[in-house]
Amino acid sequence: MPGTPPITTSAHSTSEGPCASTWQADSAHLAAMTLSELLDTRRTCVFRTQDIWNTLVNAQTCAGRELRETCERASRNGPLFLEMVTLLSLPESERTLDQLSSAGIFLVPDPVRRLQPGDAALLRSDEGLMLWLRYAATPSGYLNVFDGADLFGPACADDHALIGKILRVLVASGRDRTDAAPSAMAENAPRNPLVHLCSQVAPHWLARVLELGANANQRNQRGMPLTVAAMRAEALRLHHAGQDVMCAHASLHALADLLKRHGGDLMAPNRRGVPAVALLTFHGLCGAAEALLASGADPNAPDAHGNTLMHHLTHAARLRDDPVHSDNAKLAHYMLIVASRHDGDLTRVNGNGHSAREWLPTALSLAPRIDDEFLCDVRATAFRRIKALG
Repeated sequence: MPGTPPITTSAHSTSEGPCASTWQADSAHLAAMTLSELLDTRRTCVFRTQDIWNTLVNAQTCAGRELRETCERASRNGPLFLEMVTLLSLPESERTLDQLSSAGIFLVPDPVRRLQPGDAALLRSDEGLMLWLRYAATPSGYLNVFDGADLFGPACADDHALIGKILRVLVASGRDRTDAAPSAMAENAPRNPLVHLCSQVAPHWLARVLELGANANQRNQRGMPLTVAAMRAEALRLHHAGQDVMCAHASLHALADLLKRHGGDLMAPNRRGVPAVALLTFHGLCGAAEALLASGADPNAPDAHGNTLMHHLTHAARLRDDPVHSDNAKLAHYMLIVASRHDGDLTRVNGNGHSAREWLPTALSLAPRIDDEFLCDVRATAFRRIKALG
């Protein structure tokens, strides 16, 4: 039953020490402590489990109010508060994974089977539970993980260690996979999943999040795959630093290799079925698109309808005389030349029996050599697309 006062045992219910003998005298002192202060005190001074439970469940104590307010933000009028009271009252060594599951710590189905022993121990600890309450209990809590010094570069050693623990808690509890409230146990695509957030504001943490088990093929609520989100973010960082968007810079190659190493699909499509290389091309980020091809994105891989990257690009390129689509057509023309260098095949047929070559305008040259005038024209087009898409 949620929130049932723990049954005390001889191992920790009483004490011969001074802290236990002066419980009545110290109760007012405990009532004035914050939640973190109360948990810290319990480590250095032996209190009965029942006494800790009474302090946490009491709405008149500072720790009790703090815990209740935090739990209400995550799950209003739900059982989370009493479940957390029971968990935090127990010594860390007596907390079980079943109790964590009952409390709603695990946010998606069956994550316990994939837990590393160290991550399980962290989740059972006071520190882990407090980190979970702050960053994982609410769907938007993790958006603040990289606030402060770490946002624009590596943090100091203490911040680095703390962020590392927060990421372990987020992935172990499943918050990277869902926007659901505690106990809902639903794998809903977050608006901006943790791996997407890392790629955008803290790219130096992306490798660690993937190592912890985050999904390299995860899509956000709009259906955008991580491959596109991460490569786009890195390409825009380079662009804003004055680098050429037409070049496949070393950091783009490294990022593509990282995603591939962790099982990422380098040709991952969006919800409309447009593959990653084409999406980046239409965003004006031709260097990022080329880096994916160089890292192994297959231009001949068919989608559910048998269309390859070459089909998508030729379909766009044929609209070059349409003012609305002329920019995409020019970018597609350029990427067709690049993809051809990576063995893109215009003769492959789709599910309806059409080859990409059938859609290629007869006047469109795919000569492997790109002259300076054409390259400058494509670069100017890419700049317009980047500006238009923000």
